[in-house]
Amino acid sequence: MSNCTVRFGGNSLSKFTALEAFASLLSESENKITVVVSAVPEIQQAIEQGIELLINNAATSDLIINQINNIIGHKLQVFQQYEPAESLKNELINLQNLLKGIEFTGDFSLALKDQVISFSERITAGVLHQFLIYKQIAASLIFPEDIGLIATEEFGNASILYSESKELKNSIPDGISLIPGSYGITSAGKIVRLGKRSADYSAAGIARLIESDSLQLWELDKEFRTSDSDFIPESKLIPRLTYDEASELSYFSELSIHPRIVEPLMSKHIPIQVFRLANGGKELTTIINSESFVSPNVVKSVVHTEDIAILKLNGPGVGFKPGILANVTTAFHHSGINIRSVITSQVSINIILNKNEIEQAWQICQHLQLSSVSEITIEDQVSLIAVVGHGMQQHHGVSAKLFTAVAQHRINVLLSGSGASDLVSYLIVDRKDTRKAITEIHRIFFNENF
Repeated sequence: MSNCTVRFGGNSLSKFTALEAFASLLSESENKITVVVSAVPEIQQAIEQGIELLINNAATSDLIINQINNIIGHKLQVFQQYEPAESLKNELINLQNLLKGIEFTGDFSLALKDQVISFSERITAGVLHQFLIYKQIAASLIFPEDIGLIATEEFGNASILYSESKELKNSIPDGISLIPGSYGITSAGKIVRLGKRSADYSAAGIARLIESDSLQLWELDKEFRTSDSDFIPESKLIPRLTYDEASELSYFSELSIHPRIVEPLMSKHIPIQVFRLANGGKELTTIINSESFVSPNVVKSVVHTEDIAILKLNGPGVGFKPGILANVTTAFHHSGINIRSVITSQVSINIILNKNEIEQAWQICQHLQLSSVSEITIEDQVSLIAVVGHGMQQHHGVSAKLFTAVAQHRINVLLSGSGASDLVSYLIVDRKDTRKAITEIHRIFFNENF
């Protein structure tokens, strides 16, 4: 009997055709299938925002639970159920008790936050379990704390500990199992989250621990394509990617996998198979594994994100003065700010950050003693565009094509970078030029002979 791990997205609970295909595939399978469930986005948002409202005395726990109950009701109606099962009601009671504790005592910690947010996956898995019962499909609903998925004590962004979790394999029964994703437990037994929207990562970790034949992603929100289909409707599916390519692509907005998904799988060479669900079955769209494959035109995808900003440390001689970047990166690390990239010259250090962290980063730098820095500025109306594919360092024509595409159409490039790896080159352009730049770059790589 083969053994596979499936990551099933909470968004699919709104899609009856995907649910029907999901049920059909499970009912026909004789294999051991471990389904790791990501949260319904509306439920997770309601819980996360609810915590903030409670802390600021702007809402009551009853109001938040009513909101979540309404969301659950809509999801149940998708498959003609109108009342939560008893087990699902118990989850809601446990969540409400935690929220009431925050409401009445003001007691709040990172550990408590992780515990509360974990109910977004627990509730979603409960709704999916109720659907399978409705379809008369036998399945076990089990939780990370019950099977010993052990992680580091880094609340909000933990890592799975594989040696400490080795008994997990014996804790998952044969047949179909549903497991809420995105969290594990510390060695002391506390709930700890594995990052934001990290069901993919926990699914990959479980696939490694139970020695799955594959990790299957069923019904991604957005598929792996040669570009964002919202920008390029004619973009094509990408049939094959390496682990590194998939990881690089995951950092951009149009893909819906977690950047750490490949970490647990690489050393064990467990492939990732991406499927879309339709017509009662599944269709393979992309295979991700360790096999290096250079496509004929090298580039496999043109991707972008507008969720970035540039912090510029300007001044004559900043490139000569040692210690500036070290001071800044240390301060950012202590504040939990992630640096996406750094590009330097003799008169400017350009630090690329997530847009929602740029103001905090600017404030931090204002209070640092940065000799030689005469001006600190922000550029936040920008887009990061990348071309991704193995073999760029061996095919020097890629950069020429890239810059030809933007130069011919008078697109101003604010910053550019390549050479840090063999699989990505990127440009930063003014946001108003994003669509034009992506259109021309995609055309020159995919609609012309390379």
